[in-house]
Amino acid sequence: MSNSQEEHTKTTGKFIDRKVLRRTLQFVKPFRKLVVLAFIFLMITATIQILMPIINRRAIDFYILPSYIELAKPELIKEFQLEPYVVQLVDGKTLIKRPALPREISAELERQNAFLDINYYITKKTIPGKETLFVETVDGKFAIEQSKINIFTKPQLLDLRGEDLAKVSRLAITLAVILLFSFVFSFLQGYTLQYVTQKVMYNMRMTISDHLLNLPLSYFDRNPTGRLVTRATNDVSALSEMLGSVLVYLIKDAVVIVGVVIIMLRMNVKLTLLVLSISPILLAVTIIFRIKVREAFRKVRAKLSQLNAFVQESISGIRVIQIFNLENLIKGKFRAQNKELYDANIQQLYVSATFRPIIDFLRAVSVALIIWIGGGEVIRNMLTFGSLIAFLSYIDMLFQPIVEFSEKYNIMQSAMAAGDRIFELLDEPVEPKGKGLKKEIAGKVEFRNVWFSYNSNNWVLKDISFIVNPGETLAIVGPTGAGKTSLISTIFGFYPYQKGQILIDDIPIEEYDLDHLRSQMGLVLQDVFVFSGELKKNIALFNEKISQKEIEEAARHVYAHTFIERLGNGYDTALGERGASLSVGERQLLSFARALAFNPKILVLDEATANVDSYTERLIQQAIKRVLKGRTSIVIAHRLSTIKDANKIIVIYDGKIIEEGTHDSLIQKKGMYYHLYMMQFARANAWNT
Repeated sequence: MSNSQEEHTKTTGKFIDRKVLRRTLQFVKPFRKLVVLAFIFLMITATIQILMPIINRRAIDFYILPSYIELAKPELIKEFQLEPYVVQLVDGKTLIKRPALPREISAELERQNAFLDINYYITKKTIPGKETLFVETVDGKFAIEQSKINIFTKPQLLDLRGEDLAKVSRLAITLAVILLFSFVFSFLQGYTLQYVTQKVMYNMRMTISDHLLNLPLSYFDRNPTGRLVTRATNDVSALSEMLGSVLVYLIKDAVVIVGVVIIMLRMNVKLTLLVLSISPILLAVTIIFRIKVREAFRKVRAKLSQLNAFVQESISGIRVIQIFNLENLIKGKFRAQNKELYDANIQQLYVSATFRPIIDFLRAVSVALIIWIGGGEVIRNMLTFGSLIAFLSYIDMLFQPIVEFSEKYNIMQSAMAAGDRIFELLDEPVEPKGKGLKKEIAGKVEFRNVWFSYNSNNWVLKDISFIVNPGETLAIVGPTGAGKTSLISTIFGFYPYQKGQILIDDIPIEEYDLDHLRSQMGLVLQDVFVFSGELKKNIALFNEKISQKEIEEAARHVYAHTFIERLGNGYDTALGERGASLSVGERQLLSFARALAFNPKILVLDEATANVDSYTERLIQQAIKRVLKGRTSIVIAHRLSTIKDANKIIVIYDGKIIEEGTHDSLIQKKGMYYHLYMMQFARANAWNT
């Protein structure tokens, strides 16, 4: 499956995939105490957010616009137990503190027309010269109709309402302190949650890296490098964004919505049902958006993956592109794929850009309805002005999570797809590491009737048997595709063989601890991989146990020291990606130094001299004769002149050993080895002439 196909099929459209979520939370589990703490902080900030309109409502109804309304039916006081809310005037009138009444009692009194359309203000003092406007209460205070307050001057109003102003100031200070606490808890919640998210990302990347390093080579044969790199980088980031920006906040949004609806119902059922009547439309719009954005999201992911794969391939093959003058062709293909990604993004933006204005429109409709219906309720004294303001604030709280839904949905889509891919990788079986035997080996290698295939339909090695004693050199020759490299892969346990037995020091390799066994073996490949970094670290492969002296000694043995000393900083020279600053021959010499620095008991050379010139090859051959003394060596070579001194040569053809013996004995047989040798000899003579 191509990378683009994979991205397409893994985007399932589920808002929350329970399996992915459950396995992701396993990485969160070690930090559950911090998550609980962050959740507590979040609930505190959510509670403060819900209570803010209530505090504003109290300031308006009790202190800014206090409302005492005349009771038309005093006989209802005992029936509804209104004594705590009653203020008696000396002229016999009865006033009720309307904002303090429970909603149920206030609504029932409204139904019984128990209120007159006259509002009063209660004060402890009168205004000199205006005493006739006030009516004394039985407890020594004064009442004045609110409609008559407008005749007072500003200083008179400040004097009259000084106590209310003081209470408003205290409430404002309280509100400021609450907001400060909200800021502190928001900071603590954000910091704690992001700390957990970063730790989860760290642990997840370490788990992925450890798993990747222990997967069998067959897995890497099936999967492109770019895709695997994405698992530990972009995919982990997508999951972390879900944890840090969506998952916990979804719970907060749910708590806020439920809390707001409950408070609104307690304040006024009629207005609450009016707001909730828009819910079916909201639900329908959200469902349509989810369907449309899922399709658009899938297309964007597929096109982005195609473009990434094309760019990666183009950069990797830049030499071929420039040599064959393909720049304009590649540019045209890139333009076409880039346009497809652009069109897909525009489609997704169109869906998202349509969703938010619709939600904003519905919110505006809700606000208009509340002002229309609620304003009428305020005018008819059936709703306080503070309650109307609180309703408008709660509408914003209800609609804000819905407005943010489009962004959160995209994040969740990406996270679910990323999590599915990550856990699919982690479910891949790791390379078997043997039964744990750790011993120093002498270097004897034996194949007993070994059969091997990469798949069950095609045998690559067929009934292979040979023995290499400690200190001996075995050479393997044969045409391309005969199975030489596959034979080497089975020795190192890179691929499991199906039949027969491979023994090291007369012990099956399955009995060994594979990592410990490999640490005593060295391999020099034809295609040398050079890591970015200092040259000396490329020889020691970042193993701090190998000293500078041992590094230089290994380099001298293979005649790499000479070219290293010519470099600007010698062994401290920084090498670029894949050692591009070194020639092919220099990289090959570096690989020999790398193998010898580890002092292996078994050294395998897989066509290791194929990419060096004749002079360098002769130097390497001289060095090999010295450093292989006392070591078991297995050499795969196309240049047959380099293996004349091997203790044994085996010729492989079509996965079978068809000849074996020394160089001289095989020449005398005049079989395949003889013909291969004579062809190379003839080509060498033709080249020299």
